[in-house]
Amino acid sequence: MNHYVRAFVISFFLTGCGNHLVFEPNKLPDGYIDQEYYVPITISGGTGPVVDLSYEIHPSNSGLKLLFSEKKYYTKYVYNNFTIEGKPQLQGIVTINIRGGVVASAGQYFEKQYEINIQK
Repeated sequence: MNHYVRAFVISFFLTGCGNHLVFEPNKLPDGYIDQEYYVPITISGGTGPVVDLSYEIHPSNSGLKLLFSEKKYYTKYVYNNFTIEGKPQLQGIVTINIRGGVVASAGQYFEKQYEINIQK
């Protein structure tokens, strides 16, 4: 009996580890000062929808922001789709750190860092 329990536990953990999140796009394109920047981002894969998401944009006065897709109907996938948009105001590298969690997993937590090169 102990052999069957061990096999179940091992397969359970391996199943949970095999579902990796995919960020599309994986890398963000360059931007230009005072020109509209708009890039939709989708998070897919994993063991379920993203249920918790936080972010930081540095520098905070870059002119860029993260906006979630409009929620017209109840959906548990509200954090799986968002955009990075705005008019960049500063030349240099803008860093966006994204952190969150996925439902229906044994604590699947993720972190993603994007960098955008803003040019004149």
